[in-house]
Amino acid sequence: MGPKTGLPIEREGLIDGNPEQFYTFGEEIGTGKYAVTRHVTHKISGEKYAAKIIKYDDDDLKFRIAELDFMKDLGMEHAGLVKLHEAYLCRKYLTLIMECADGATLLDYVCGRHTLNEDVVAGYIKQLCEVLEHLHQKNAVHLDLRPTNIRFNSSNILKLVDYSTCKFIANKKAGAVVDVLGDTEFCPPEMLSYEPVSPGSDMWAVAVNAYILLSGISPFFDEDEDKVVASVQKCQWKFDPDAFGSVSSEAKNFIEKCLKRAPESRMTATDALAHTWLSEDYSAVRKKISLDIKDVLKETDERLYEEESEDYVWGSFVLRTFAEEENISPEESDDEE
Repeated sequence: MGPKTGLPIEREGLIDGNPEQFYTFGEEIGTGKYAVTRHVTHKISGEKYAAKIIKYDDDDLKFRIAELDFMKDLGMEHAGLVKLHEAYLCRKYLTLIMECADGATLLDYVCGRHTLNEDVVAGYIKQLCEVLEHLHQKNAVHLDLRPTNIRFNSSNILKLVDYSTCKFIANKKAGAVVDVLGDTEFCPPEMLSYEPVSPGSDMWAVAVNAYILLSGISPFFDEDEDKVVASVQKCQWKFDPDAFGSVSSEAKNFIEKCLKRAPESRMTATDALAHTWLSEDYSAVRKKISLDIKDVLKETDERLYEEESEDYVWGSFVLRTFAEEENISPEESDDEE
C-alpha cells in the first residue's frame, strides 16, 4: 500500500485529481445505468481516448470500483477489449480513461451495412466468441452481452465494452451467483433463477445476439416482462418460421447448441469457434444466404435502446476534487441530508 491518499478508497495508481485538468472533454459516446462515456483528448499529447465517468455515493463506491479492478486484474491485452489508460477519483465520480471504441453498436453497425448475408453475421459472432474465449480462459465472465455493449472501433474491429458486470469465477464448477444484470432478453436462465453463473452464461447471450442478427427479431421478447422471464427460465423458444425460412441449418444448429437450459450443456467459446457455421469451409454457403432484415432489425434496435434509456443515471457530471468544496446543484440540494 502506498501512503494514505485521503481518498475514500485506496487503489494503486488511482489519481486524486480532476481529469479535466489534463484532458479536453468532448461529445458523449454513450450512457449507461451509472455512467456517461465521452470523447476526451489529452491536452499535451493530443491522444484521443474515451472517458467513462461513473457516478457513485459512499455506500456503493465499492461496487463502482469493481470495473477498474477488473480491468487492472485482467490486463485487457486482447484486441477485442478496450485498454485502460488512467483512472481518476473525484467527489461523486470515478473516471476511467481508456482506449476509444466509439464506433457503432452491433445492431447499428449491421443495419448500416450495404449488403447483409450470413457470412457477415458469422464474422461478427466469431469475433465475439474470440474475445469470450480469451476472457473465459482467464476465468472471467462478462454477463451483460447486450448489443449496445458490443461496438466497433474506427478500424472496424469488434470491441466488447463495459466491464461493470464482469466477474472472475475462481472455480469453473461452482460459478458465482449474481444479481440480474442488464436486459432480461439476453440473460441466461440461471441468472434469472439466481443460480450460479459461469462462462456458459455468456454463450447463451451469444446465441440471442446471433438469433437477432439472422432474423431481426429477438427470441424471448414479449411486451410483458414476466413472460420474458418465464420463457427464458423454462428455455422456451423457437425459430420463427418466416424469419428463419432461408437461414442455413448450421446457423440454426449453432444457436440450438447454446440455448440449452443447463449451462454445462452449452457450447463453450472454444467449441463455438470450431463449429461448422463459423468455419472457412462453410463461407461459400454463408455468402449465398442474404438476409433481408434491415427494417425489422432497426425496429428491434430502437426498442432495445428505448428500454435501456429508461434506466439511465441522472447526475450533474460536474467534477470536483476532494480538495475542493463540494458542488451541490440546486436540483440535488433537497436530497442532501
